[in-house]
Amino acid sequence: MDFNGKVVAVTGAASGIGREVALAFARRGARLVVADIDEEGLERTRGDLERLGIEAYHWAVDVSHAGQVERWCDEVYRELGRVDVLHNNAGVGLAGRFEDLSMDDWRWIVGVNLWGVINGCHFFYPRMVKQGGGGHIVNTASGAGLAPLPLMTAYCCTKYAVVGFSETLRAEASQYGISVSVICPGIVDTPITRSAKLCSPTERSNTDELKERIARLYSRRGYTPDRVAQAVVKAVESNRGVVRVCPETYLGDWLHRASRRINDALLARSVKLFLKMM
Repeated sequence: MDFNGKVVAVTGAASGIGREVALAFARRGARLVVADIDEEGLERTRGDLERLGIEAYHWAVDVSHAGQVERWCDEVYRELGRVDVLHNNAGVGLAGRFEDLSMDDWRWIVGVNLWGVINGCHFFYPRMVKQGGGGHIVNTASGAGLAPLPLMTAYCCTKYAVVGFSETLRAEASQYGISVSVICPGIVDTPITRSAKLCSPTERSNTDELKERIARLYSRRGYTPDRVAQAVVKAVESNRGVVRVCPETYLGDWLHRASRRINDALLARSVKLFLKMM
């Protein structure tokens, strides 16, 4: 597929997967529109794009805020006239026992991970339909949207929702020549591990230490965000629906479907081990 001159909009582009997706499309000649709540990181991404000789537009946007996404969409269409690929990628992490999560925790993670996707589609999708010529929407979910993970009720809830939302919208959007893909990465070395919130069941203030341990684990895993970005580009090129990225995503999905008894036993053991770490 020729992306030369196509307009690609990416949220969560200040770092991690979003940044690498922007760079991957830029190397294919696309014009980039990048957004994030992290203005400093966003400026670095913009600089990297411009060093590739790519025209880049950047906006500071909180995707959980519908009004900000609407204004961003209006400005993008006013400046560029169309969007060919929209990647709703912004996301946050949250872990802990269900009983330790506050309502504010729920509002935060649902606001970014689910409403961020809904807001992006709500404002951009009708414009993409109206502009004609097809297009592609990519939503970032997770392997946790295909199989449950211990002590991640809220996170899994949002990611399962993104998978279901994306598959349903894919069916609807096909009548307009618009495709929808949902990306389900596994353990990827991104800043989300350090920015995630951990709700500890104890009074010990060791969540920062635990986050560092998890971040080191993800780093040793060695699966870099640029590999996910390549999967995103291929998903758009080949019009794939649900895109499993990383071996553990395939394994978790298969195990969840093939043997609930084994899967439940492994999850129960994982919960005990994780609680000991906290």
